[in-house]
Amino acid sequence: MTVAQTARDQVETTGPVAPRRHFAGFEALRAVAAAMVVVHHGVALSGPARAGRLATPAAVMDGGVAIFFVLSGFMIYRPFAAASLDGRSHPSWRSFWWRRALRIVPAYWAALTFFWVAGAFDLGPNWWRYYLFLQIYDRYTSFGGIVQAWSLCTEVSFYALIPLWASAVAAAARRLQGWALVIAHLVGCAVLWAGGVAGRFAMEHWWPSRRGISFNWLLTNLDLFASGMALAVVSALALGLFAWYAYRVGPVPFDPGYTGWFWHRRQFVLAAISALLMIPAVFGPTDRGVLRRLWAARPLVWVGTVSYGW
Repeated sequence: MTVAQTARDQVETTGPVAPRRHFAGFEALRAVAAAMVVVHHGVALSGPARAGRLATPAAVMDGGVAIFFVLSGFMIYRPFAAASLDGRSHPSWRSFWWRRALRIVPAYWAALTFFWVAGAFDLGPNWWRYYLFLQIYDRYTSFGGIVQAWSLCTEVSFYALIPLWASAVAAAARRLQGWALVIAHLVGCAVLWAGGVAGRFAMEHWWPSRRGISFNWLLTNLDLFASGMALAVVSALALGLFAWYAYRVGPVPFDPGYTGWFWHRRQFVLAAISALLMIPAVFGPTDRGVLRRLWAARPLVWVGTVSYGW
Protein backbone atom coordinates (compact mmCIF):
# COMPACT_ATOMS: atom_id res chain seq x y z
CA MET A 1 0.00 0.00 0.00
CA THR A 2 1.45 3.37 -0.99
CA VAL A 3 1.47 6.43 1.19
CA ALA A 4 -1.02 8.07 -1.18
CA GLN A 5 -3.40 5.13 -0.80
CA THR A 6 -3.03 5.27 2.97
CA ALA A 7 -3.84 8.96 2.89
CA ARG A 8 -6.96 8.36 0.81
CA ASP A 9 -8.07 5.65 3.22
CA GLN A 10 -7.95 8.22 6.01
CA VAL A 11 -10.33 10.64 4.31
CA GLU A 12 -13.37 9.39 6.19
CA THR A 13 -11.83 10.03 9.59
CA THR A 14 -9.51 12.98 9.17
CA GLY A 15 -10.51 14.60 5.90
CA PRO A 16 -8.53 14.65 2.65
CA VAL A 17 -4.79 15.01 3.04
CA ALA A 18 -3.26 16.36 -0.16
CA PRO A 19 -6.10 18.68 -1.27
CA ARG A 20 -6.47 20.22 2.19
CA ARG A 21 -4.86 23.64 1.94
CA HIS A 22 -6.38 25.61 4.80
CA PHE A 23 -6.00 24.74 8.48
CA ALA A 24 -8.37 26.89 10.53
CA GLY A 25 -6.48 26.12 13.71
CA PHE A 26 -3.33 27.65 12.27
CA GLU A 27 -4.98 31.05 12.16
CA ALA A 28 -5.48 30.78 15.91
CA LEU A 29 -1.84 29.81 16.35
CA ARG A 30 -0.85 32.85 14.32
CA ALA A 31 -3.02 34.91 16.68
CA VAL A 32 -1.23 33.43 19.69
CA ALA A 33 2.17 34.07 18.12
CA ALA A 34 1.30 37.64 17.12
CA ALA A 35 -0.06 38.39 20.61
CA MET A 36 3.12 37.02 22.18
CA VAL A 37 5.28 39.30 20.03
CA VAL A 38 3.11 42.36 20.79
CA VAL A 39 3.18 41.66 24.54
CA HIS A 40 6.94 41.10 24.44
CA HIS A 41 7.61 44.45 22.78
CA GLY A 42 5.01 46.25 24.89
CA VAL A 43 6.54 45.04 28.14
CA ALA A 44 10.04 45.80 26.88
CA LEU A 45 9.00 49.40 26.26
CA SER A 46 7.06 49.83 29.50
CA GLY A 47 9.77 48.29 31.67
CA PRO A 48 9.66 45.50 34.28
CA ALA A 49 8.47 47.80 37.06
CA ARG A 50 5.23 48.56 35.23
CA ALA A 51 4.85 45.04 33.85
CA GLY A 52 4.97 43.42 37.27
CA ARG A 53 4.45 39.66 37.27
CA LEU A 54 3.97 39.72 33.51
CA ALA A 55 7.60 40.75 33.00
CA THR A 56 9.07 37.24 33.36
CA PRO A 57 6.91 35.35 30.83
CA ALA A 58 6.76 38.41 28.54
CA ALA A 59 10.55 38.49 28.38
CA VAL A 60 10.55 35.17 26.50
CA MET A 61 7.42 35.83 24.45
CA ASP A 62 9.64 36.81 21.56
CA GLY A 63 9.43 33.06 21.12
CA GLY A 64 6.21 33.84 19.24
CA VAL A 65 8.49 34.36 16.25
CA ALA A 66 9.55 30.73 16.58
CA ILE A 67 5.90 29.69 16.29
CA PHE A 68 5.65 31.62 13.04
CA PHE A 69 8.79 29.92 11.75
CA VAL A 70 7.55 26.43 12.64
CA LEU A 71 4.15 27.22 11.11
CA SER A 72 5.88 28.36 7.95
CA GLY A 73 7.94 25.19 7.88
CA PHE A 74 4.76 23.13 7.87
CA MET A 75 2.56 25.25 5.61
CA ILE A 76 5.18 26.11 3.00
CA TYR A 77 6.65 22.63 2.72
CA ARG A 78 3.39 20.66 2.84
CA PRO A 79 2.29 21.21 -0.80
CA PHE A 80 5.71 20.09 -2.04
CA ALA A 81 5.81 17.05 0.22
CA ALA A 82 2.19 16.11 -0.56
CA ALA A 83 2.87 16.31 -4.29
CA SER A 84 5.95 14.14 -3.94
CA LEU A 85 4.20 11.49 -1.81
CA ASP A 86 1.22 11.45 -4.17
CA GLY A 87 3.33 11.08 -7.30
CA ARG A 88 2.40 14.51 -8.65
CA SER A 89 4.56 17.30 -10.01
CA HIS A 90 5.76 19.92 -7.55
CA PRO A 91 4.08 23.33 -7.53
CA SER A 92 5.68 25.73 -9.98
CA TRP A 93 8.58 27.66 -8.49
CA ARG A 94 7.51 30.81 -10.32
CA SER A 95 3.91 30.68 -9.12
CA PHE A 96 5.03 29.86 -5.59
CA TRP A 97 7.40 32.82 -5.38
CA TRP A 98 4.85 35.11 -7.03
CA ARG A 99 2.15 34.23 -4.46
CA ARG A 100 4.60 34.75 -1.62
CA ALA A 101 5.64 38.12 -3.04
CA LEU A 102 2.03 39.26 -3.37
CA ARG A 103 1.33 38.32 0.24
CA ILE A 104 4.45 39.84 1.78
CA VAL A 105 5.91 42.64 -0.30
CA PRO A 106 3.10 45.20 -0.86
CA ALA A 107 2.11 45.47 2.81
CA TYR A 108 5.69 45.61 4.02
CA TRP A 109 6.78 48.18 1.46
CA ALA A 110 3.73 50.32 2.23
CA ALA A 111 4.40 50.27 5.97
CA LEU A 112 8.13 50.86 5.54
CA THR A 113 7.59 53.81 3.19
CA PHE A 114 4.87 55.35 5.36
CA PHE A 115 6.94 55.39 8.54
CA TRP A 116 10.06 56.52 6.69
CA VAL A 117 8.22 59.48 5.18
CA ALA A 118 6.57 60.18 8.54
CA GLY A 119 10.01 60.50 10.13
CA ALA A 120 9.79 57.49 12.44
CA PHE A 121 13.27 56.44 11.30
CA ASP A 122 15.93 57.27 8.73
CA LEU A 123 16.91 54.45 6.40
CA GLY A 124 20.10 56.22 5.34
CA PRO A 125 22.10 55.58 2.16
CA ASN A 126 21.50 51.83 2.36
CA TRP A 127 17.71 52.21 2.18
CA TRP A 128 17.56 49.62 -0.60
CA ARG A 129 18.58 46.90 1.85
CA TYR A 130 15.30 47.29 3.70
CA TYR A 131 13.22 47.03 0.55
CA LEU A 132 15.06 43.90 -0.58
CA PHE A 133 14.89 42.16 2.85
CA LEU A 134 18.67 42.34 3.20
CA GLN A 135 19.05 44.55 6.29
CA ILE A 136 19.66 41.62 8.64
CA TYR A 137 23.02 40.85 7.03
CA ASP A 138 24.70 44.08 8.06
CA ARG A 139 25.31 45.11 11.66
CA TYR A 140 24.50 48.74 10.89
CA THR A 141 21.11 48.02 9.35
CA SER A 142 20.08 44.84 11.15
CA PHE A 143 17.64 46.57 13.51
CA GLY A 144 16.91 49.66 11.49
CA GLY A 145 13.65 50.55 9.81
CA ILE A 146 10.76 48.47 11.12
CA VAL A 147 12.68 46.53 13.76
CA GLN A 148 10.31 43.55 13.84
CA ALA A 149 10.81 43.03 10.10
CA TRP A 150 13.98 41.05 10.79
CA SER A 151 11.86 37.90 11.05
CA LEU A 152 10.24 38.75 7.74
CA CYS A 153 13.68 38.73 6.14
CA THR A 154 14.29 35.28 7.60
CA GLU A 155 10.96 34.09 6.21
CA VAL A 156 11.78 35.41 2.75
CA SER A 157 15.08 33.53 2.86
CA PHE A 158 13.14 30.36 3.64
CA TYR A 159 10.74 31.02 0.75
CA ALA A 160 13.71 31.30 -1.58
CA LEU A 161 15.18 28.03 -0.33
CA ILE A 162 12.26 25.65 -0.01
CA PRO A 163 11.30 25.01 -3.68
CA LEU A 164 14.94 24.26 -4.45
CA TRP A 165 15.26 22.01 -1.40
CA ALA A 166 12.02 20.16 -2.13
CA SER A 167 13.11 19.53 -5.69
CA ALA A 168 16.50 18.25 -4.52
CA VAL A 169 14.86 15.83 -2.06
CA ALA A 170 12.40 14.64 -4.70
CA ALA A 171 15.23 14.09 -7.17
CA ALA A 172 17.26 12.12 -4.63
CA ALA A 173 14.22 9.99 -3.76
CA ARG A 174 12.78 9.65 -7.26
CA ARG A 175 13.02 5.83 -7.23
CA LEU A 176 11.51 5.41 -3.77
CA GLN A 177 7.90 4.62 -2.96
CA GLY A 178 5.67 4.27 0.07
CA TRP A 179 7.20 4.65 3.49
CA ALA A 180 10.71 4.77 2.03
CA LEU A 181 9.71 8.04 0.38
CA VAL A 182 8.31 9.34 3.67
CA ILE A 183 11.56 8.49 5.41
CA ALA A 184 13.49 10.29 2.68
CA HIS A 185 11.55 13.48 3.35
CA LEU A 186 12.04 13.12 7.09
CA VAL A 187 15.76 12.63 6.52
CA GLY A 188 15.72 15.84 4.50
CA CYS A 189 14.05 17.61 7.42
CA ALA A 190 16.65 16.14 9.77
CA VAL A 191 19.44 17.47 7.55
CA LEU A 192 17.96 20.97 7.70
CA TRP A 193 17.50 20.68 11.45
CA ALA A 194 21.12 19.63 11.88
CA GLY A 195 22.10 22.49 9.62
CA GLY A 196 20.53 24.98 12.02
CA VAL A 197 22.45 23.53 14.96
CA ALA A 198 25.69 23.42 12.98
CA GLY A 199 25.11 26.97 11.79
CA ARG A 200 24.96 28.26 15.35
CA PHE A 201 28.13 26.38 16.29
CA ALA A 202 29.85 27.77 13.20
CA MET A 203 28.84 31.36 13.98
CA GLU A 204 30.10 31.07 17.55
CA HIS A 205 33.44 29.50 16.76
CA TRP A 206 34.40 30.71 13.30
CA TRP A 207 32.59 34.01 12.80
CA PRO A 208 32.03 35.41 16.30
CA SER A 209 32.05 39.01 15.08
CA ARG A 210 28.71 38.28 13.35
CA ARG A 211 27.18 36.30 16.19
CA GLY A 212 25.25 39.34 17.42
CA ILE A 213 23.19 39.57 14.23
CA SER A 214 23.34 36.00 12.98
CA PHE A 215 20.43 34.90 15.16
CA ASN A 216 18.29 36.71 12.57
CA TRP A 217 19.51 34.56 9.70
CA LEU A 218 17.88 31.53 8.16
CA LEU A 219 21.05 29.50 8.76
CA THR A 220 20.72 29.68 12.55
CA ASN A 221 16.94 29.14 12.48
CA LEU A 222 16.76 26.20 10.09
CA ASP A 223 15.92 23.83 12.92
CA LEU A 224 12.76 25.79 13.71
CA PHE A 225 11.51 25.57 10.13
CA ALA A 226 12.58 21.90 9.96
CA SER A 227 10.60 21.15 13.12
CA GLY A 228 7.46 22.42 11.42
CA MET A 229 8.30 20.37 8.38
CA ALA A 230 8.59 17.21 10.41
CA LEU A 231 5.94 17.72 13.13
CA ALA A 232 7.68 15.13 15.27
CA VAL A 233 6.24 15.63 18.74
CA VAL A 234 2.96 15.51 20.66
CA SER A 235 0.76 18.43 21.62
CA ALA A 236 -0.07 18.09 25.31
CA LEU A 237 3.34 19.24 26.57
CA ALA A 238 3.40 22.74 25.08
CA LEU A 239 2.05 24.83 27.99
CA GLY A 240 4.09 23.07 30.64
CA LEU A 241 7.22 23.31 28.51
CA PHE A 242 6.72 27.04 28.01
CA ALA A 243 6.18 27.63 31.74
CA TRP A 244 9.34 25.66 32.53
CA TYR A 245 11.32 27.63 30.01
CA ALA A 246 10.01 31.02 31.17
CA TYR A 247 10.62 30.53 34.88
CA ARG A 248 13.58 28.11 34.99
CA VAL A 249 15.58 29.38 32.01
CA GLY A 250 14.33 32.91 31.48
CA PRO A 251 15.06 35.56 28.85
CA VAL A 252 18.20 35.96 26.82
CA PRO A 253 20.85 37.71 28.97
CA PHE A 254 22.08 41.01 27.60
CA ASP A 255 25.68 39.81 27.71
CA PRO A 256 26.96 37.43 26.40
CA GLY A 257 23.47 36.77 25.04
CA TYR A 258 23.17 34.36 22.14
CA THR A 259 26.02 32.01 22.91
CA GLY A 260 26.83 28.51 24.11
CA TRP A 261 24.33 25.97 25.38
CA PHE A 262 21.87 28.73 26.28
CA TRP A 263 21.42 29.56 22.59
CA HIS A 264 20.97 25.94 21.51
CA ARG A 265 18.63 25.14 24.41
CA ARG A 266 16.49 28.16 23.53
CA GLN A 267 16.13 26.95 19.95
CA PHE A 268 15.35 23.36 20.99
CA VAL A 269 12.69 24.41 23.48
CA LEU A 270 11.03 26.96 21.18
CA ALA A 271 10.96 24.46 18.32
CA ALA A 272 9.34 21.86 20.59
CA ILE A 273 6.76 24.31 21.98
CA SER A 274 5.79 25.47 18.50
CA ALA A 275 5.47 21.94 17.12
CA LEU A 276 3.51 20.81 20.18
CA LEU A 277 1.01 23.62 19.69
CA MET A 278 0.57 22.75 16.03
CA ILE A 279 -0.31 19.07 16.42
CA PRO A 280 -3.97 19.45 17.48
CA ALA A 281 -4.49 22.01 14.75
CA VAL A 282 -3.19 19.62 12.10
CA PHE A 283 -4.56 16.20 12.96
CA GLY A 284 -8.17 15.16 13.28
CA PRO A 285 -11.50 16.87 12.52
CA THR A 286 -11.58 20.53 13.55
CA ASP A 287 -15.03 20.16 15.15
CA ARG A 288 -13.91 17.55 17.67
CA GLY A 289 -11.82 18.06 20.78
CA VAL A 290 -11.76 21.06 23.07
CA LEU A 291 -8.40 22.38 21.86
CA ARG A 292 -9.25 22.08 18.15
CA ARG A 293 -12.58 23.83 18.72
CA LEU A 294 -10.72 26.56 20.59
CA TRP A 295 -8.25 26.92 17.72
CA ALA A 296 -11.18 27.31 15.32
CA ALA A 297 -12.94 30.01 17.41
CA ARG A 298 -13.86 32.93 15.14
CA PRO A 299 -12.19 35.71 17.18
CA LEU A 300 -8.89 33.83 17.24
CA VAL A 301 -9.14 32.95 13.57
CA TRP A 302 -9.80 36.60 12.71
CA VAL A 303 -6.79 37.83 14.71
CA GLY A 304 -4.66 35.17 13.07
CA THR A 305 -5.86 36.19 9.61
CA VAL A 306 -4.72 39.79 10.15
CA SER A 307 -1.63 38.86 12.19
CA TYR A 308 0.81 39.89 9.47
CA GLY A 309 -0.67 43.39 9.36
CA TRP A 310 -0.69 43.47 13.16
